[in-house]
Amino acid sequence: MPSVLVVGYDPQAIPGIDGDALRAALDAELARFGEHGIDASMALVGFDGSAEETLVEAAQRWLPGG
Repeated sequence: MPSVLVVGYDPQAIPGIDGDALRAALDAELARFGEHGIDASMALVGFDGSAEETLVEAAQRWLPGG
């Protein structure tokens, strides 16, 4: 099965928006990958300097043998 790692900003870290509603929308869109036979994972980063660590960990989990 093909797989994809979707990377984006954590909606909870974006001021002035409804983070819960945006996260629910992202989760719904992520589920649509499955409808097309694609295994999808999501990595969300904040604005606090932790993006590199978050992305490395996500890539290690996502990559075959990770």
